[in-house]
Amino acid sequence: MLWALYALVAMTHLASMLGGAELLQRATQPMLAPVLLAAVLTAAPRLNRATMLIVLALLCAWVGDTLGQVAPGAMREISVVSFGLALICYAVVLAPLMIRRRDPLRLALAIPYAGVVIGLFVACADGAGPMLPLVGLYALAVAVMAYLSAGGNALTWMGGTLFLLSSSLMAMDWFLPGAAIAHSTVWVMASYMLGQALIVAGLIRTMPAHRWSEPCPGSALVIVEG
Repeated sequence: MLWALYALVAMTHLASMLGGAELLQRATQPMLAPVLLAAVLTAAPRLNRATMLIVLALLCAWVGDTLGQVAPGAMREISVVSFGLALICYAVVLAPLMIRRRDPLRLALAIPYAGVVIGLFVACADGAGPMLPLVGLYALAVAVMAYLSAGGNALTWMGGTLFLLSSSLMAMDWFLPGAAIAHSTVWVMASYMLGQALIVAGLIRTMPAHRWSEPCPGSALVIVEG
């Protein structure tokens, strides 16, 4: 139910962007993270360290989705800081999963991910101006998170890659005015919404147990021998 609700909110948000319905667009964007947060809290059997970090990441994403609209003059700074913190939280959760796998193929992904981020950072350096230090830290955070996402499962891997794509398109849109991409803001939001949903769904899948699969209090396993 919650995932269907998230899909409905995301599709409505994209439709509002394409249709120029600014009021609907402003109303739907802050709803994205709370729906994912509800999905995490209804799935996690307990609030352990990993769950709390996922919750913190979604709260940071909510701040970026919400305050960026309230203070449009500081929208870029708010987005970079809040989503950068969200990426760090996701990376901390994903790091143990990557360490346990130690897959040489996945370790080699550091090369293309780093290449994309470094190339974009160099290209956007002039356009970033005084935001260059923040942009550099964000670029490092998104590269590390995308790389570590490969150590979880297929969902986190796809989600991390889409988040990297979203951040790359956003950087080009903000700091490379000559790099014209049709409907760039729509592509940024589409890849961001799908990417974060896949990361959260993948992290939920890595949980050792889920609230809905726990036995009811007082229940017992009865084995009947024929």
